[in-house]
Amino acid sequence: MLFYSNGSKVNEDYRMKVDLAYGDSKIEFDIPDENLAGKIIPKQVSATSDFKKELNRVLANPHGPQLDELVRSRNVCVLVEDHTRDAPHRELVSSIVPLLADSNMVQFIITTGSHEVNHPANIEITEMIRRVASDGGLDSFDVLIHDCQTDDIADLGTTSRGTPVTVNARAIGHDVYVSLSDMKAHYFAGYSNGLKNFLPGVCAFKTIEANHSMALNPNSTFGRHPYHPNHSRRDNPLADDMREATEIMTKNAKVFTLAVITSGRKLLWADAGRLQPVIARGIEVLDETASFIVDSVSKIIVSPGGYPQDKSLYHAQRGLELTKNAVADGGEILFVAECRDGVAPPEATENFFNKLKAPIDEVIASISGEYHLYEHKAYKFAELLRRVSSVKMYTTLDKETVESAHLEKANEIQAVVDSWIAEDPKTKILVLDHGNKLAIYAS
Repeated sequence: MLFYSNGSKVNEDYRMKVDLAYGDSKIEFDIPDENLAGKIIPKQVSATSDFKKELNRVLANPHGPQLDELVRSRNVCVLVEDHTRDAPHRELVSSIVPLLADSNMVQFIITTGSHEVNHPANIEITEMIRRVASDGGLDSFDVLIHDCQTDDIADLGTTSRGTPVTVNARAIGHDVYVSLSDMKAHYFAGYSNGLKNFLPGVCAFKTIEANHSMALNPNSTFGRHPYHPNHSRRDNPLADDMREATEIMTKNAKVFTLAVITSGRKLLWADAGRLQPVIARGIEVLDETASFIVDSVSKIIVSPGGYPQDKSLYHAQRGLELTKNAVADGGEILFVAECRDGVAPPEATENFFNKLKAPIDEVIASISGEYHLYEHKAYKFAELLRRVSSVKMYTTLDKETVESAHLEKANEIQAVVDSWIAEDPKTKILVLDHGNKLAIYAS
């Protein structure tokens, strides 16, 4: 099964020109036709660049009450994904602002979870929201970037799994919540969706840590979610903990979500209304467009999808986790990720990158006692490194940094491809682009 990117072509010498997203651009290389097992990208289905028209359409036909009816004379909290998500932030915010005109007050919150708070791109999102809200005639509104370490925390009890529900106090007590999300597969939460704006989005550090400790459970993986239309794929303890925490946070309120699935600057799908039917339909679309069953091969090349998906090794790793089933045991991976922001956000460096630098067996053995946030990423990375023979990395990270994480620095993609073919002229190479938005299952 081959899925080629638009514009790919076979040269006269039967070499396929292949491109991959890398940072803000694309990088090209050649693979002989007989060695190319395929290039997998999210399926391009009836996409549109007219966000406004499609978002207005779904907002006019929601699952449940109209948004402008829900918010009339009510206090509203709008949850907006942070800069690490390549969501169409402006289009999403602009589409709902006119519908909030009759509300009493609107609190916008950038849902960083445990991510960096004052990143310049988060500041840009807040400034955009202020402009759109002012131009849209909202009389009373505020914009906040969530900080999971803030002292202004409300304690709402615990979930049935023992997760403390401690939440930014300014996210509590609203009459209506509006969650804006760009859906995609998620390697331990099953699918990114409107629930994630609540937990981890506006929760305190200890809540996020307790919830994310469940990432070590093998059922906490992509393709599973409590809202999945297929009953057999609803067992995901981490995602179900998110669902329960969200219900605790919004107990006496109405919740409305506007969800999209995008590819680049194109809109593949949108829906609006109550959380469960919208998320369930988004899951169906993702399973149709971004999920692939493949025969594993000995060589794969993976790009997370360019910036911000490859902003750091911490963020880019998602692409490896979502595509790792494509590589056979003992195989090799070429990982193409710019990592302009380094190895990880400062808060994640110790428990992710520094822990990963230990011998592989020690990394795996060390995460058997008390869990600390971000350790699951080191654990999963170590499991992959133990299963394959090597992970080569084309990146701006320096050689010493790359090698300290048990990876091999690759100076040229073409040189790696050529060396693989020189070693085995019959080798098959599978290319996976926009890996952070794929879900690869082994046949």
